Amino acid sequence: MKAEIEKYIVANLEIDDAETIAMLIVAYGEALNENCAIIEAAAAAGDRQRAAAAAHALKGASANIGAQPFYEVARDLEKLFRGGGDEAQHLLQQLAELREQFIGEAAH
Repeated sequence: MKAEIEKYIVANLEIDDAETIAMLIVAYGEALNENCAIIEAAAAAGDRQRAAAAAHALKGASANIGAQPFYEVARDLEKLFRGGGDEAQHLLQQLAELREQFIGEAAH
């Protein structure tokens, strides 16, 4: 996933400086961690509005950096929280798995 994000940054944001790319990925990782924590806590507390807002923020950050798998899960979570559906657990698990993958790749 990290390689795909790097390719997106180079191709679509026209940034090819390795230090800047690394900085963008670190900043995205921080936003990812923050928004995931908010989504999980808000979902556990039944605060659908707050969970939807954090999913929306994650969706936007993911779209901006080319993290398509995160974008898709965040989009689905936002829709679910705004629409009143109750099937969030599967999507929350998927988000947690993607996050672990990203963290593992970003550490290298």
